[in-house]
Amino acid sequence: MTDGRPVVGFVGLGAMGARMAARLVQSGYRLVVYNRSPGPAEAMRRLGAIVAVTPADLARAADIVCGCLLDGSAVEHVYAGEDGLLGASREGHIFVEHGTFAPALAQRLAESCARRGASFRDAPVTGGPEGAAAGTLTAMVGGASAAVARATPVISCYAGRVRHAGGSGAGLQLKLVNQLLVSVHVAAAAEGSALLRRLGLPLDVAVDVLTSGWAASPMLERSLQRIRSGELDESDATIGGLLVPQQLVTDLADDAGLALSVLPAAMRLFRAACADGLAGHDLAALVTTVESAGAAA
Repeated sequence: MTDGRPVVGFVGLGAMGARMAARLVQSGYRLVVYNRSPGPAEAMRRLGAIVAVTPADLARAADIVCGCLLDGSAVEHVYAGEDGLLGASREGHIFVEHGTFAPALAQRLAESCARRGASFRDAPVTGGPEGAAAGTLTAMVGGASAAVARATPVISCYAGRVRHAGGSGAGLQLKLVNQLLVSVHVAAAAEGSALLRRLGLPLDVAVDVLTSGWAASPMLERSLQRIRSGELDESDATIGGLLVPQQLVTDLADDAGLALSVLPAAMRLFRAACADGLAGHDLAALVTTVESAGAAA
């Protein structure tokens, strides 16, 4: 502890994590960071963070450890691998992971932590890189509420809303429903935008009208705005970045005995866009795949 506040560790300094970690420094927390590639960690060092050599070193230095890792493989490696976080965990340690991965992995990590007297909370977020930078993310947390309360002041540095979703893995289950909706909303926005352009309707008028009533969604507004401004190239919110979450949603629905129909159609569009070489392009670039398919037909 420093001045009554916990020392915070942060692992995973990608598009989301770097912005979240920066807000912790700006909020006055003593921060220790770890990232597998050194560049982002050095950038955080320049902001005042301490850079750990291994995840285990970070765990030994921090009271609360937060992470925003890319996927389940990264989570497994950083938490449970050699020199991983859990090997250096101790009584009272709190681990909060904001990445998106399988709920079953969160449950296994929670059980491993509990055996050491520590606690693991899955706390995926929504709001994108813009929300991380602005501190307006929404975090959905799975796990016992007591540890959630202890970690909330830290999480609140980058999340304007922190909601307890239930037991271990529940935060991830809710996030996967979120990703289902994001995927189909992006696909619908792409088709609507392609039709607007094919008809030659003014996009400024379309933005004003379509975002003011029942058709409105943040993804529609975002897509139309980026299409108007031509911001369809590489960004931190990519088409390819949703492929793994979409498969996790599919697995979750299968386990629940629920047959989905809209998401599979959206997934085909996403995969076609990746085949077109757009995996690293912004989500709004999905409109070009819709237009290409229409032209081919």
